[in-house]
Amino acid sequence: MHSQKLIPNRLIHFESFEVYFWKRISKNFFYFSCIGLFLSIVYIPFDYQLHSGSDNFYFILGGRATAVFFAIMVVVASFHPFFEHRNVLAITTFGTMGFSAVTLTYLLFGNPVHFVIYSWFFYLVATMMQTPLITNKIFFIMEGYQVSFIAAVMVYTHQSAEEMVIFLSLAIPLVGYVYSVIWLNRKNGKEAYQNALQNHILMSLDGLSNLLNRRTWYETSQRKWEGDKGISFVMLDIDHFKKVNDTYGHECGDLVIQSVSQTLLEQTREYDIIGRLGGEEFGILLPQTSLGEAQIIAERIRQRVESTLISYDGKEVRVTVSLGLIRNNDTIDDFNTLVVLGDKCLYKAKQTGRNRVVSYEEV
Repeated sequence: MHSQKLIPNRLIHFESFEVYFWKRISKNFFYFSCIGLFLSIVYIPFDYQLHSGSDNFYFILGGRATAVFFAIMVVVASFHPFFEHRNVLAITTFGTMGFSAVTLTYLLFGNPVHFVIYSWFFYLVATMMQTPLITNKIFFIMEGYQVSFIAAVMVYTHQSAEEMVIFLSLAIPLVGYVYSVIWLNRKNGKEAYQNALQNHILMSLDGLSNLLNRRTWYETSQRKWEGDKGISFVMLDIDHFKKVNDTYGHECGDLVIQSVSQTLLEQTREYDIIGRLGGEEFGILLPQTSLGEAQIIAERIRQRVESTLISYDGKEVRVTVSLGLIRNNDTIDDFNTLVVLGDKCLYKAKQTGRNRVVSYEEV
């Protein structure tokens, strides 16, 4: 039996890698970011207790308020539609700015360096939660900036060599560990995504034609019909297909199925929905298509199939197709009725000589 590898084509609609994983982590990350916001607010009384008598108290409070603002933006970026498809970039940017505000405030006004490490640890946990969506580029820009920024502020604030050693001895291995986690999770995530995509393809496509299988075509077409009443429908059947199988064998029949399927993909538009509904029977749903436009598409398919030579075992095989065509109208109250009427037109095309297009108006 001739078969072809199932590969994604324009009939397959599956989430991108980023959308696929964001849907799976967004809820947990939202809760985690809310905890981060809560902690940012809770720290304010501690800052007050430590620095209320200081001349720099309002600067410290301003730094903390800035951190709270960016913590709020992280929460917003984790769910608001405005940040759709750029959630990770927004979250890492806002998180980095918030952490920078806290770091600058702590080190400028005399907090111990381990205060910075505690805040950074929470920040790194948030980073790990977003794997496998953190790319190498985002990670190294983000963490390189963080380490460089902290080190520069420590130098500017004349931190002791001991404090600098403490920071670097914690920062370098911690960054390395986080990167290892992100790299491994991204690798595993890509494998999981490919498995999910392949399973979706196997469930959606017919193994021989590489078109939508009957179940997926009906489900997809039903949804489209419910939202688009300007649809036209074509039912197509390969003429005398049994004779091809009886004369040349089923392997040749498989090549015919594949050839016709390829023609359907080539002669229809990106948004048309094509499926193999039975042995040699195909359905084509044409969204927002008038009867005249549908007739042009159907006739183009008929002519291309008729002119295509299929080589098999040193022989050249030609086939033709019959097509039934109907445009949706107000008298059709469910999708199955549209299919039944299209099948009726197909029957008329076969009955009147085959290798022709018959529309519902002619029945």
